[in-house]
Amino acid sequence: MRLQAGSGLTVAIADDGTVRVGRDEGDWFGPGTPTRPAAVRTPVQVLDDLGPATSVTVVDGDIRCSVLAYPERSMVVFRTTALADVDGLATGAFDRPSVGWPVFTPAARAAGGAPDDLRAVAFQHCEFGLPANAGADLDGFFLLPHRPPTGWPLLLCAPDGRSLLLAPLDAFHEQTVGLNGGTLRCGWHGDLDSVPAGFSTDLALLAGDGPRDCLDRWGRLLLDRAGTTRPGRWADALGSRPSYWTDNGAAYWYRTEPGHDVADSIVAAVDDLRERDVPIGAVQLDSWFYPHAELRPFDTDEWVVPPTAMTAWEERDDVLPDGIAALRGRLGNPPLVAHIRHLASDAPLAAEVPVFVDGDAAAPATPEAYERWLDQCLSWGVETFEHDWLVEVFFGVRGLRERPGRARAWQEGIDRAARERGITLQWCMATPADFAQTTTLTQVTSVRTCGDHGYIATPGQLWAWFCTTNALARALGLMPFKDVFRADPEVAGDTGEPEALLSALSTGPVGLGDRVGRFDPVLAQRTCRADGILIKPHTPIAVTDTSMLAGPAFNNELLVAECYSDHPAGRWSYVVAMHGNPSDDEIDRVVAFDDLGVSGPDGDVIVWDFRARTATRLGADGQWRVRVQREGWTYLVLAPVFGDGFTVIGDTSKFVPAGDARLEILPLAQGADLIVKGAGETVTITGWSARPPAVDGTALDHDAATGLWTLAVDVPSRGWARVEVRTA
Repeated sequence: MRLQAGSGLTVAIADDGTVRVGRDEGDWFGPGTPTRPAAVRTPVQVLDDLGPATSVTVVDGDIRCSVLAYPERSMVVFRTTALADVDGLATGAFDRPSVGWPVFTPAARAAGGAPDDLRAVAFQHCEFGLPANAGADLDGFFLLPHRPPTGWPLLLCAPDGRSLLLAPLDAFHEQTVGLNGGTLRCGWHGDLDSVPAGFSTDLALLAGDGPRDCLDRWGRLLLDRAGTTRPGRWADALGSRPSYWTDNGAAYWYRTEPGHDVADSIVAAVDDLRERDVPIGAVQLDSWFYPHAELRPFDTDEWVVPPTAMTAWEERDDVLPDGIAALRGRLGNPPLVAHIRHLASDAPLAAEVPVFVDGDAAAPATPEAYERWLDQCLSWGVETFEHDWLVEVFFGVRGLRERPGRARAWQEGIDRAARERGITLQWCMATPADFAQTTTLTQVTSVRTCGDHGYIATPGQLWAWFCTTNALARALGLMPFKDVFRADPEVAGDTGEPEALLSALSTGPVGLGDRVGRFDPVLAQRTCRADGILIKPHTPIAVTDTSMLAGPAFNNELLVAECYSDHPAGRWSYVVAMHGNPSDDEIDRVVAFDDLGVSGPDGDVIVWDFRARTATRLGADGQWRVRVQREGWTYLVLAPVFGDGFTVIGDTSKFVPAGDARLEILPLAQGADLIVKGAGETVTITGWSARPPAVDGTALDHDAATGLWTLAVDVPSRGWARVEVRTA
């Protein structure tokens, strides 16, 4: 039996329930089998919220497994439904499904069933969704060993760009894809022990033109089904202005400035930044301010992160004897960001509110604990509640995993309590399931997408992790956070500038973390206007298809990532090319514009080399040669040429020259109408023109050899100025 979906996507079903799926070729994953006895039924036509489909039941009984082909969506869905209450399902291992549908065996592919040289990417079900690569055997993914060997979305891509994505459409915390060991173990995870009648899950196989296109299709489907409305790029102080951080990787994470206590160190650092014209929005307080079962000592050379749970969410008397409110007053009463982690089972609160208990860990079983903590936020002046260690809450307490819906209720309860109190959320150490579940949340304004700065991996590897997991976040409309960074050359070497650049291109927070007097204010000022408003692209920086499949964190391949700003005059693209792997070998490659996906130009562009300060005109099929040493980088701005040979590059003193918080660009037949933003600033706009431009008949400074022109615009106190630049 054979079902046909769109884009050449097919599923063949044998009498024993074995399925083989593929795109054009019919067996990309190898045979997939259910873990329950097959009972293949006759195909029926159905219509559900995903559209018309052909459905075949493969397993029947108390749990039904079926496969549906959707021709209008180029999608196949593996659906699993409990027809009665079912108990005793757990297998004892999260990655070994309690109900498997289907379990694929890639090594048993049919001859000619898949294209040659398939490559795969999966996002591990671990903190920050670690991206991992594999070859056609879909085995040997590099995974964090302290988490289960599971991950999704899983992307399988042919050399010609045809790609398939495997990921849940719902019940994100209940579905798993077990990796390595020669199989892809899809289904309900192995810790799920009982389900009620009516519980149903959908695992989708989507076809697209490259991995990024597949991710975007999946993300749009999830967002549309949930009716998600995202808070926007400047929804809170954390996302609006540079912030000062004290978390792992920052100068004052469990450290103090010599001669200062904890509070003095933070106050001195923030005061110093303000004195040097760095407009700080929020200040983050990390896990050092509250007690844990095992405390990390202050001012030690050891860099360890004890994963023990918190015993109370309140100030330690030995660290902040005057309390958080007093510290906030000394800081000038900025909005605070407060860190929280998983709860200890012997915490006093665990005896006062409903919790699930698992050994020395507990997880709130109702929103009551979070309601108390969020009330504390109101009294402390906390605007953003940073929930860290999300992965540890889920994997640390079996009660969240034993029955379906508990993890979703946990996160929706936090979100609802935060919304009622006007508090925003940052998700940290989130798994892909947590990323996907945000489609039903309203308060998550940023999400961490890579490991801690200066910890575990090299800077370049963290850049690759960040830009790759950003592709997942971007597909779901989330604002990524690069994490705090250091710019002090004694600590960061030459990586301070690319860290600041990636932070600016993230669309999320820009977190500063240096010691008193050691941060370069110019780097912070390049991220924002004088009033502190961050100048952002419209979309987060994310890897290209080629880079995602190349695994640039471990292979000597160029990391290329893109994002863009949209204006009525066209799309301004920002392209970063970096040496992300720890090898000392030079990388010599070209960046091909036709590999930039949605950031690729559709006509001539002026390529502004941010570091060389040069402008070059190239066509839509252009290429740019990049040669970089370890942790080296190149940054290009692609400005579209319009009218009669004219463009605006933007405010080139900023990392995002054409960001809409600085500039709006409207096309004219001969020139552009500009709205320049930033109250009280004199903003210098740079552009390119084949002919000398002018404003109100007055010629601008124009270099005939390079085509570059500049214009200084005085912005009045109202915050914007309008000016027309014309070439005739």
